[in-house]
Amino acid sequence: MHSGRSTLPYNAMLIEDSFIIFSLTTPKYTIINEKEVTGLLTDLAIQFFDTQPRRERAVFGLLAGKKTISNLYAALTHQQLQWLQLYPSLSKELFLQAVAQLKMHGQLTTTETGLVLTAKGQQFQRQAAKRVPLPTYYQPWMHLSKFAPRFFLAIQVLSEASYHSQAYRPISTDWANQQAVKRWYRQLNIESAIADLIALFERLPPQLADILAANLIGHEYAGQAQPPTLSAHFSRINALAALVNEIAGIKDEGNPWYELWGGPQDLVTRPARYSLQQVQAGVGLKAIASKSHRKLSTVKEHLLLAAIMGESLPVEQLIPQPIHQALDQIDQWQDHQVLLDTVPASDFFQVRLFQILKLQGRWSRVAT
Repeated sequence: MHSGRSTLPYNAMLIEDSFIIFSLTTPKYTIINEKEVTGLLTDLAIQFFDTQPRRERAVFGLLAGKKTISNLYAALTHQQLQWLQLYPSLSKELFLQAVAQLKMHGQLTTTETGLVLTAKGQQFQRQAAKRVPLPTYYQPWMHLSKFAPRFFLAIQVLSEASYHSQAYRPISTDWANQQAVKRWYRQLNIESAIADLIALFERLPPQLADILAANLIGHEYAGQAQPPTLSAHFSRINALAALVNEIAGIKDEGNPWYELWGGPQDLVTRPARYSLQQVQAGVGLKAIASKSHRKLSTVKEHLLLAAIMGESLPVEQLIPQPIHQALDQIDQWQDHQVLLDTVPASDFFQVRLFQILKLQGRWSRVAT
């Protein structure tokens, strides 16, 4: 029984009652060799350097999601925290080869504290940003690496179920993803889920809706499961991020797509969250270390991570007033060693926390 057909404002997907019909042209794949990959990665890598020194390994750590304090602080300094874990599968070897190529071509030059863009590099960077645009909707809390395979598998399951088909190969062979989608599907109202999905797609910019739909896989249709170029890869990420942005805006955990997503990822690790909660409750750092059976230095790293991610810390508890007042008087605060020399009573943790809060505009001077 059919009540007519509504065409969505994107060219890939039609809904006819509860049937999902995919009517895309089968994409053509291209094989990219290692040399071509390195060439594409130069377009990505160059976008993370500027006229302030930047270490290539810190850039790799940012993109791959290595959440060391040094990587995160460097990203904060260069206003690049948005790109944390943008490319979890990035090959370190190929990335460093791409950076070496940029140096060889005179687009990056080496200084004592890192790499900087040359005039030639600035021109190349502008061109690279057009060839491989970064996904502007992306945010690290979206946890796309977890959501993406579950979303595409859920679409496949809905499509095959619409045709009462059980003989198909799941696009995700990961057991955890399959179980998550199975649990989600068992409690699903299919018609409601499809209606909610249509509503989400209709709120996306048409170009991004087209890109996202072009990657869907359904009954008797195999979409563009693996984008063949880096630019297409980031376009896909941008489309997924735009979708998650809409899902996050629903703020309704009962919505099937919010439920499948699972909510924003906490970028403060569980151990760091514990240390943060303890210090917010007035517990001393040594006591926290003892209670959690961790080194004092580890607890301090937890708190620096929390500060970088925007959490509130009791600064008056962590930085004694005399040190706080001394730090207030310093205008050139970017070099931590200069700060330690200028305020000899301070330690690295106190100085780094001061720098983080200064960068974020959250440092408050002691009232006099």
